[in-house]
Amino acid sequence: MKNKKGKFITFEGPEASGKSSQIVLLKEFLKKNKIPYLITREPGGTKLSESLRKTILHYNTNLSNLEEVLLLMTARSNHLNNIIIPNIKKGKIVISDRFTDSTLVYQGYVNNFGINRCKYLHKILLNNYTPDLTFVFHLQVKKIIERLKKRKIKNKYDKIDYDFHNKVIDGYKKISTLKRYIHLDASLSKTFIHKKIIKSLNL
Repeated sequence: MKNKKGKFITFEGPEASGKSSQIVLLKEFLKKNKIPYLITREPGGTKLSESLRKTILHYNTNLSNLEEVLLLMTARSNHLNNIIIPNIKKGKIVISDRFTDSTLVYQGYVNNFGINRCKYLHKILLNNYTPDLTFVFHLQVKKIIERLKKRKIKNKYDKIDYDFHNKVIDGYKKISTLKRYIHLDASLSKTFIHKKIIKSLNL
């Protein structure tokens, strides 16, 4: 992938799978090599979307599955139109910690709203906007729980629940079958994973 024009890269996977650490390493690589980039996240990325993030991810928010999905779509629309698309047009590599695939897995599959229903809403509301490349981190549930126990709980999905995280793992396996997905074994060393990411980006 030669960076003559902007690209949209997303990082996906279960909680505590090492996405954030790899985004930091990629950021350092891009900065060192003077490659224009932008790091963002979902839900979030704009003032409005960050505000909605607090509502969506808070423990005590009493939202129906439909309400949660629609709030995510609203946040994503604002994020796309104000941050992602404009920066891609400027020729930057835009890297997002989570995007539509997370909605398919967490809301569509784990929360039983329906993967196809999420895809349909994404198509009609967001013009089916799709990343150029998606890195999917895979990690066994035992390792996820071990890592979660060592860190401060950040949101309602950082819970110590084997069944929940097993379903998240299964969800990512179900949705990540297209060519744009690059599968990563998150149990391997940070250096090894980083090198595979750089190689896959073909910068």
